[in-house]
Amino acid sequence: MKIMHVIESLGIGGAEQQLAVLLPALHALGNDVTVAVRTDTLNLAGVLEESGVEVVQLPARHKWNLPGAALGIARLAEERRIDIIHAHLYFPVQATALVKLLRLHSAATVVTFHNLAYARGVNAGGIGLYLKKMLASLLCSKGFDRKIAVSNAVAAHYRSSLGLRSIDVIHNPVDISAIDSLPPYQRQLSDDSLRIVVPGRLVHEKGHIDLLEALVIARDQGLRFTAVIAGDGPMRDELERTARLAGLGEIVAFTGSLAHRSMLEVIASADIVVVPSRFEGFGLTAIEAMALARPVIVTAVGGLLEIVESGVSGAVVPAQQPRELARALSELAASPGTREMYGSAGRKRVEQIFALPRIARQMNDLYEETLALKQGRATKNANRR
Repeated sequence: MKIMHVIESLGIGGAEQQLAVLLPALHALGNDVTVAVRTDTLNLAGVLEESGVEVVQLPARHKWNLPGAALGIARLAEERRIDIIHAHLYFPVQATALVKLLRLHSAATVVTFHNLAYARGVNAGGIGLYLKKMLASLLCSKGFDRKIAVSNAVAAHYRSSLGLRSIDVIHNPVDISAIDSLPPYQRQLSDDSLRIVVPGRLVHEKGHIDLLEALVIARDQGLRFTAVIAGDGPMRDELERTARLAGLGEIVAFTGSLAHRSMLEVIASADIVVVPSRFEGFGLTAIEAMALARPVIVTAVGGLLEIVESGVSGAVVPAQQPRELARALSELAASPGTREMYGSAGRKRVEQIFALPRIARQMNDLYEETLALKQGRATKNANRR
């Protein structure tokens, strides 16, 4: 099959990182894979091209010039005789929907929904978000032959928010072989305090403010620890200031932006990994921690509930309840056996459900099925004439 993925950029966001993991595996299954990028942010292009995935930058256009973007996508698909156009994130999704609706190309169209874009509190409300939502509802309902969500929580969100039906769920994959290639972490002999790692972008929905409050409670109750808040984002200054004012400046470190491999190395160093999200479409960092056999504490939101089995492969606590998070930290700190059990069970769960070969095969099968259904409909329509 000839498959073209369309995305806004190849920066270091979650959807982009997932393409860098999944597309080489699809190429290895014998597919001809191209990535069409709307902007000139191409951080991950080298990784993809080294694995045989071609990266092409679409002609520059204003993001709201959706008909122009659709024409650019259709022309590229025609040049490369593409069978399937697979879109990600808002503007590429709407432009790809127009390719089908305006009959600009005969390729099957597929969309993946990655997040809880219209959930209250995730994005600023107002007329702008309302109009984007209405446009997406109009175009996505008829503009795609197949719709995919990265979790059941995301699928339910798009059903309720946009009125969409027939959304398949294919989880994001983890490349376990890449994770196993990391060098083993060597703990400093003088460091006998608990090491807590909190990976993720520093934005409101990731719950870092709740995490800092929980750390204050745990410290005041006598827990000895250091914490690493790994990642960057618009809330960094506020979070650093909050940590200093709370007296956490000496025991909480902020790494800033990290390359993906560096992030994995930090996660590998943890005694406990915490994902304190208020909203979460999927929860890739939790899966990566589990693949590294690190015990996790996550909040009971969105896709995290599909990843962690409470009391089996990790601890699950209510979101935005710092005292419950502090309690879970203290309990897990006091039980090395439970930490080891969670780490082992988490690794096994990732191997069984989220490993890259399994997810790549699921996606490949969905493509083949989509093309077969499309061909069947075309044959049926031709016979009616």
